[in-house]
Amino acid sequence: MTDVTPSAAEARPAETRPSHSLGVHLVPLRRNWGWLMGAGIALIVLGLFGLVAANLFTVVSALTFGAMMLVAGGVLLADAFRREGWRSRLAMIAIGLLYVATGALVFYNPLQAVVALTLLCGAMLVAVGVLRIVAALQIRPLAVWGWVLASGMISLLLGLFIVVQLPQAAPWVLGTFLAIELIVQGWSYVFLARAIRSTFDGVQPRAAA
Repeated sequence: MTDVTPSAAEARPAETRPSHSLGVHLVPLRRNWGWLMGAGIALIVLGLFGLVAANLFTVVSALTFGAMMLVAGGVLLADAFRREGWRSRLAMIAIGLLYVATGALVFYNPLQAVVALTLLCGAMLVAVGVLRIVAALQIRPLAVWGWVLASGMISLLLGLFIVVQLPQAAPWVLGTFLAIELIVQGWSYVFLARAIRSTFDGVQPRAAA
């Protein structure tokens, strides 16, 4: 007959064992909720400023897009010289040069880039609106089909409004969208910080006995 010796963790009484609950592991989030709250408030303030200065935010959005294209093009060109085979390398070089050229054109003429990006934004809203309307009609037996249809109609009308109003709408569309995105993101941070603070208030990790 073989004697089985219980491990130290098994022999320890249940009340003295270290806790592995989810609340204990999320205690660090509770300590840092203030930083999350501060970031949310900063984003909301920045978004409200963007609503007032939509023209400035529009130019910033275009320049940010141009910078991203330049960086992406540089990465693709660097990766092209690491590839084997001239066909794969040539294709990657062509794509990288296209990215770099697009970014350079944005910085060369930001106003024209704003018009092009606004047209692209309007076209995407129209396409998304049509797809949502089609999806709503396909799920019509479900109770939520009306909400999907309303969302599709809003996207479609907003996209058509942007396209019809070009180029007059170009100076404010991208900046307004960016400002709204910042406000929504800020509010999500604020609510998350409040939820963390209230949910894990008073939760302390247990010291191992």
